[in-house]
Amino acid sequence: MTAPMRRDQDAETVVTPRGVGLAAGGGALLLVGVGFASAPLVLIGATVLAAAAVAAAWIVAQVLTTRARVHAVAREVVPATLSAGMPAQVTVRVGVRGALARAMRLREQAAAELTGGAGTRAAISRRAGTVELRYRLEPSRRGRWLLGPALARAADPFGLAWSDRAVGPAAEVAVWPAVVDLAASAGELMGSADRAHAGARTPAADDASLRDYRDGDDLRRVHWASSARRGTLVVRSEEQQGRTAATILLGLPPAPTGLEWAITAAASVALSVVEAGHPVRLIAGAQETSVHDTHGRAAESARATILDSTVDLAPTDSTAEADRLIAAGAGRLDPGHRDVVVAVIEPSGSVALRALAPLGETGRAWAIVRAPESARSRADRTVQTLTAAGWRAIATIEPERLEDAWARLLAEEVL
Repeated sequence: MTAPMRRDQDAETVVTPRGVGLAAGGGALLLVGVGFASAPLVLIGATVLAAAAVAAAWIVAQVLTTRARVHAVAREVVPATLSAGMPAQVTVRVGVRGALARAMRLREQAAAELTGGAGTRAAISRRAGTVELRYRLEPSRRGRWLLGPALARAADPFGLAWSDRAVGPAAEVAVWPAVVDLAASAGELMGSADRAHAGARTPAADDASLRDYRDGDDLRRVHWASSARRGTLVVRSEEQQGRTAATILLGLPPAPTGLEWAITAAASVALSVVEAGHPVRLIAGAQETSVHDTHGRAAESARATILDSTVDLAPTDSTAEADRLIAAGAGRLDPGHRDVVVAVIEPSGSVALRALAPLGETGRAWAIVRAPESARSRADRTVQTLTAAGWRAIATIEPERLEDAWARLLAEEVL
């Protein structure tokens, strides 16, 4: 499923009020002059209409000249992948032949989701053979949105009409969801699970490389000699095999507001697990994304893989469909799994809860149940059902911040 995209017009011609009035007046004078056999009125009317025709011809000539002389359009977006709530910079370079660069009037289109609802306001610079536009984006929504095409404006000297024509192609840009930094607390959570899984095993110096210490790392893995030499704590970095993995179960509610909150929460938790150096799997509806190598340079790639997987997620058609997908996702975990499980869901029905209940038997299952105030009682019942099955679960009622809800969930873990 793909988030909706918006396309502005690639071509538009507008006759100004002055142009409408002039054409109407010229036509009326011509008719009156013919009717009264008045040569002066006929001459004036014809002259006015001729001016309108000259304006139209002028615009057509400008359009044809632009098409003939524009030979290259390049667009650069920094950063290359956008994140909701994070600004970005766009540079558009239009290569032209001849003296057109000095007179060319350009603007750039962008979907409202990329500009915060406002139009683009570009700074324009001109050099020999090049017109360059620079402007700022303020992405407001996760999804895939259109950027461009650039529009070249042709206008007549009398101000009777103007025409915008596309210059170069449009580009589709992906916007990642907004995320919250939960790395420190998730590191503590995964570190505890890792120690429980691996016991007190400390790897020998010759079977591990070194990396910077992260919150949640076992102090028994600190390489003290290297730490003293570097002046900062470093630990032995074990191979990924044997490290506790996390599975994030993301419910896809029908309401867009709830969906965006859930995606932000699930992505934030998944990225925090990556930051802590653990494998992670994100299950969202029928989609499953796994990353295994989360150390060093691979961590950035793992982060991008997780965020890329959220771009096209869409709401479900109904609560019943959301429950069915949660149950299907829970069913993907093997009965003997040792994953830490974090579920981000809304108040759920019996189908989803029956599938989730067995996952609590490992003592490694946590759930955030998000709901609006009107559904507080249903959220509380969902939490009670999961808690009875061995989950650590909390209800978060909007507009509670994700950071606060996550802190409460981890407090539940140590009770």
